[in-house]
Amino acid sequence: MTHPDGPGAHGAGAPAGRDPFPRRETVTASPRDAASRTWPASEDLYARGEAAEVLLSSLLRAQLGVTLSAIIPAVVVIGIYPLLASVAPAVARAAVGPVPLALLVLGGGLYPPLVALGWWYVRRAERVEARFAELVADR
Repeated sequence: MTHPDGPGAHGAGAPAGRDPFPRRETVTASPRDAASRTWPASEDLYARGEAAEVLLSSLLRAQLGVTLSAIIPAVVVIGIYPLLASVAPAVARAAVGPVPLALLVLGGGLYPPLVALGWWYVRRAERVEARFAELVADR
């Protein structure tokens, strides 16, 4: 049996004085990325000047527009089948083979348009935020 601090403590092939198990390090960002990252001058927004209020109100207006342009089509897509089924009860009873039409429409026909709408919404919201960050950085 070897002593924990003896010659066999660090493994069979390890040179004396050198640990074969390096110290663990957590890397969150490369130093170059962390140093080059620029943040908008947010202190300007808290100054409560007229320009800051205009910038913030324009951001809120743009975000509201993006949100409404996504919510309205989502409500239409989600509400078409129930509305159609209440107006024409035959649609509610229809089936494609052994599968009810309601299951096909709500289970398979609803998700692809909503996923596409969500993807579109995220892209537009990111563009609005990027434009806002450019405006703040230019100040």
